[in-house]
Amino acid sequence: MLALAVAAACGDDGADDVLDLDRVVDASGHGQLVVDASAGATVRLRATDLVIEGWLDGDGAAFADPPPAQLATGASAAWAAPRPVDGEVTWTIAGGDTLTLWARGPGVPAIRRERALTWLTPVLLDDPAVVSLSRLLAVLGGDGHGGALLERWFTAFSRGPGAGRAAFAQFLDEVRAAQGADARRWDLTTLPFTVTGVHLRHDLADADGCGQLRVSLASTHPVLAPAHLIFLFDTPPGADDVTPDGHVHCRGVARRWARLGAGDDAGWQAAARQILDEALVPDRFLLAESVELTVSPWQWRQWEPDGAGGLRNPPLAQTVDLARVDAAGPVREAFLVDVAAHAADIAAQRWVIPAAYRAPTAEVDPNARAGEPDLTPLPDVVAAYPSLGRSLVIVGCPRCHTEDADFVQTSVARQPSPFYDRELDARAARLDALGRGEWPEVPAFAPLQR
Repeated sequence: MLALAVAAACGDDGADDVLDLDRVVDASGHGQLVVDASAGATVRLRATDLVIEGWLDGDGAAFADPPPAQLATGASAAWAAPRPVDGEVTWTIAGGDTLTLWARGPGVPAIRRERALTWLTPVLLDDPAVVSLSRLLAVLGGDGHGGALLERWFTAFSRGPGAGRAAFAQFLDEVRAAQGADARRWDLTTLPFTVTGVHLRHDLADADGCGQLRVSLASTHPVLAPAHLIFLFDTPPGADDVTPDGHVHCRGVARRWARLGAGDDAGWQAAARQILDEALVPDRFLLAESVELTVSPWQWRQWEPDGAGGLRNPPLAQTVDLARVDAAGPVREAFLVDVAAHAADIAAQRWVIPAAYRAPTAEVDPNARAGEPDLTPLPDVVAAYPSLGRSLVIVGCPRCHTEDADFVQTSVARQPSPFYDRELDARAARLDALGRGEWPEVPAFAPLQR
């Protein structure tokens, strides 16, 4: 451990007091320095275009004046969150014995949406070995192929909530007629589905993980259409996403995705392939979603593993069952009580909608906007929060997806909807703020745009 020279009250400000992080980094700009801070009041650091993070250990360990927004997240005052340093800075120590400094690579570039948020480029999406329905099914099927899973899944559209979507069973009949009855022998690369995008959802980071990677696909079949599938994969925190005391902050993942914007096309494409190879594995799969208009109305379902090699429909995440909560009875009475009690959290998009009020499936007429619950029995609450009805539904996919689009955020032609386009800008602004070491205020549940 190095002894820490401090800028003490006597006014010694010599160059030898400065901790030069440039001297401890490797060629990639990463390195670590541990110093004795027991006698220190201030620490002077020097770095050239590096992201620097710090942690204090010992009794009363804390930096002076940590950002209130940092403390509000539950993070310790002993943590100096990663921030860019290009030159010399001074950190003030309020207590602690040992200071660990990490250099986390070069400064983070400004976000390029097409690299750090949503991949729409044909060079990636049109390569079935990189990302495709056949690759996804092979990962999830448990047999390295996925045909049997596809057969069970598409058959299930005729059962469960929202049953009666016959086009999926008819599609399976066509595949059997062309390729035989054994789904395990089907050539899934020939199926008429195109990847419409890969979506990096760092905005979904929370205490349990660092967001999601999502793959969206669309059917190009003349009858099984419009039909869109979305596969959701977890992004677990890495070593640089967690403080020494276990607080998950996910700024490491944010940097890695932001840095996809640097360098040439070949380097970015290689990095994107590596990210997909890491993400598209069974252990990271969360669930799938279907959004389709094979018959009217549009229908949205989520599909989670059922433990027996198939998929089942859980209640939709953050989606209010309007028919249930608007129908007279005990459910509506309980719902109105909860809305009144949690109005501030609902308006701030941080209320977790209880399972008792969530829909098993969602259906919306074409070219219509998903509705809002009837809150007329709560005039005082609505007067205090005029957009409360919208706040209740905008956190769920049906309203989010129909705010100014016909339930689809990325078209078969890989064009984002106007709503999604604005949301990408909001996500980019958030990642840029994280890259600057700031604490952007964002809702617990998407969307970020207001």
